[in-house]
Amino acid sequence: MMQTPLLEIRDLNIGFDTSRGQVRPVRDVSYTVFPGQTLAVVGESGCGKSVTALSILRLIPEPPGQVLGGQILLNGRDLLALSEKEMRSVRGREIAMIFQEPMTSLNPVYTIGDQIVEAVTLHQHVGTKEAYAIAEKALNDVGIADAHRRLNEYPHQMSGGMRQRVMIAMALSCQPKLLIADEPTTALDVTIQAQILELLQKLQRERGMSIVLITHDLGVVAENADVVAVMYASRVVEYAKVEELFDNPLHPYTEGLFLSVPKLGESHDRLNTIRGTVPNPASFPTGCKFHTRCARTCEKAAAATPSDVVSITVEGEPVKVLRRCTVDEPTLRQIAPSHWAACHQLDGYDKAPAPRPSLTHRRESEANFVDVGGGDVRAGQTAIPYAKEAAK
Repeated sequence: MMQTPLLEIRDLNIGFDTSRGQVRPVRDVSYTVFPGQTLAVVGESGCGKSVTALSILRLIPEPPGQVLGGQILLNGRDLLALSEKEMRSVRGREIAMIFQEPMTSLNPVYTIGDQIVEAVTLHQHVGTKEAYAIAEKALNDVGIADAHRRLNEYPHQMSGGMRQRVMIAMALSCQPKLLIADEPTTALDVTIQAQILELLQKLQRERGMSIVLITHDLGVVAENADVVAVMYASRVVEYAKVEELFDNPLHPYTEGLFLSVPKLGESHDRLNTIRGTVPNPASFPTGCKFHTRCARTCEKAAAATPSDVVSITVEGEPVKVLRRCTVDEPTLRQIAPSHWAACHQLDGYDKAPAPRPSLTHRRESEANFVDVGGGDVRAGQTAIPYAKEAAK
């Protein structure tokens, strides 16, 4: 039986007008989220993860931002075609969002109770007394003790972990179908981080909620995600089941992310790094946006004919790369039945089809970690074992 996606992003393009011209931090982004599924969106800062998430809720300020093309479908309804009044009924009630830093998201001059009650009364059309009862239950649901007293406290009276729980309570108070969690454990210690992630898993199981989880942490991805979208320089460059991504990363950027993480049982003087930085959207390189940092194109250029090779300057040093990588930007293609990637140097890439990425995959409910090469990956764990040659 064909499953219908809850959320479907199709070829989304976002632009921002600046004094130096228009920049496009999101280009041709497509992904789907099915009911009860967790999609992790991974990538370095500046790759477009959060802008895509804000676009789902139509929170990009216009101007300077604008949607240049694409669709965002929630149960088949295009959110980009809705009026602002219609979107207000979607925000909070159907889609909720947890932002990176709760102290900047909570209003310091209002009590916790007032801020949760505002969302409840807006979307559930209940009286004040009932709204406070719902708010108290929401705090209880996220594990805050003495919830009745906490309703009358202000954000500064709580710890970072408690504030993050309040943000989750506020987001889930109206029983949304989709939760967007943008770095929900940023700046929290590893113990609180694990508690927050376990809480999200528990609430997801109880409510059948879908989650878009934006993170830098591969341990968090391994423990929580069903499907992973890897973003780089405004585009999705790899999309796969979480098990397949960890077992066999195809894009050189994904390989670089895995190589940069320390592994249990190994000792190194220095960690592996991906040289350079994510390019500025105002000055993307031509061709593949990763070619200035890509070890794969350098390795293949060393064995290629001179006519297929060009020399570029990276961090002040000359580097030889494949000519095709500098002039032809690869699109996301389906390399395997449940694995998409965007790299010219993959076997079979040129003949692979290019449907929009979509996977209904759900990991086994009893599994709370991904087995990757003889070890498990858990939240807050900095030494992570990865499988196979790609991560050695």
